Amino acid sequence: MPIIEETQADAVIAVDKWIKVSKQTKSLGTSASRFVDDLRNGRNSGEWASVNVEQILPYRSETPRLLQVIRAGAMFLPILLTWLALSQVIGPFALYLQNQQASANFLWFWQQNPGKSFSGLWKLSHVALTDAAVLAFLTVLVMRITWWETSRAERSELVYIDMVSALEFHFLAVRNTKA
Repeated sequence: MPIIEETQADAVIAVDKWIKVSKQTKSLGTSASRFVDDLRNGRNSGEWASVNVEQILPYRSETPRLLQVIRAGAMFLPILLTWLALSQVIGPFALYLQNQQASANFLWFWQQNPGKSFSGLWKLSHVALTDAAVLAFLTVLVMRITWWETSRAERSELVYIDMVSALEFHFLAVRNTKA
């Protein structure tokens, strides 16, 4: 098999692998689609040999969008929950100060809930535990997103480098044949 055909076959395999890994099978632009089609069919190699391949098939990495949206949405849940709990406890505490004990400690009141002044759901221990659970979930989620992005980026980079190298080697062979 002549060198041009070998390098073309290697380049086609590398480009197909990159398109699959970068999930661009249905989203290639017009020029990129034409380039890939010409490469697969061995057409216009001389013209494509002088083009910057990295502009036609740029590096693109996938991001875990859904996980990032969940992380962004859940980030302020502990603050929201705490302030909501405070809004439910402050009124009953003010009444307790007026009617029962003017020197009462707010945190004691929030935890003890004397006279069942507010729903037990809003007790300090419940709110703190829920906040801690949300923060633990966010910590695990951030670690998962970071691991996913890092491993995906490493894999994508290797496949992209292989593709660019295969294309360069193929187009070098094309240019040398023309010279």
